[in-house]
Amino acid sequence: MKKNQLMIAVLMSGSLLLSSCEKDKPAVEDQKPIAPTAEIVPGDVQAASVLFNGDASNGADNVWKNINIEGTGALSTVTDETGVLTWKFLKPLGSHRTEVRGAKNFQAAEGDEIYIGFTSKLLIPSSLKTEAIFQWKSYPTTGSLQNHPLMLRTKGGKLELQHFDDSHVATVPWSITLPVSTWMKFVIRMKVSRDPSIGFIEFWYNGVKQTLSNGTQRLTCRTLDVQDCDPKWGVYGGDEAAVTHYVKKIRIGTTYADAAQ
Repeated sequence: MKKNQLMIAVLMSGSLLLSSCEKDKPAVEDQKPIAPTAEIVPGDVQAASVLFNGDASNGADNVWKNINIEGTGALSTVTDETGVLTWKFLKPLGSHRTEVRGAKNFQAAEGDEIYIGFTSKLLIPSSLKTEAIFQWKSYPTTGSLQNHPLMLRTKGGKLELQHFDDSHVATVPWSITLPVSTWMKFVIRMKVSRDPSIGFIEFWYNGVKQTLSNGTQRLTCRTLDVQDCDPKWGVYGGDEAAVTHYVKKIRIGTTYADAAQ
């Protein structure tokens, strides 16, 4: 074979080989695009869990375990200025207690970690002493050591958060000047335990986590007494004056977002 003929043969062979390789590749329009990977945002995987919804719109029979009224007090519902149906606790002059025990179909147990949230407004003489406007109350009361591990009350122009130890000795981890006729938002984070080295509370007021009297944002303490503890809302004490307590957006949940309505 002549030299020129040999070169032509080699070029033709390479062209056929290149053409064969190109046919093995799919056309651009036949290639399937790779679907973009969805962005995973932390916290999206596990939905929040509301354990108890105490809205007045659910009805008293579906919310409260018991209603405690001593005297001529009354529990009713009213629509507030924002259109939300709200619990109204009226404790007249000379009456001792208008309270409810909740939360129906919910019971905290040893080792639980819960958030209790609610919004409230007090119509009250600023200097009036009450025993409680909120209680984390022990049941049964017979044989209890703490009686009520945690309470919110008014005294001497202050709104106080109280903790009671297993000798029923009270301390005041937090207090402020009592706001009257003003909506207040509360969230209590609680590790439920009879062991004072395991249980704890943390506290938010109007969306701000509070520094407590121990200089930190957590009080390690006993938070469970006798068989059970239940939340209570209303007005207890302050017999010498009339008090009205409005409460709405009651929640118990497993996250702050559940409770901070």
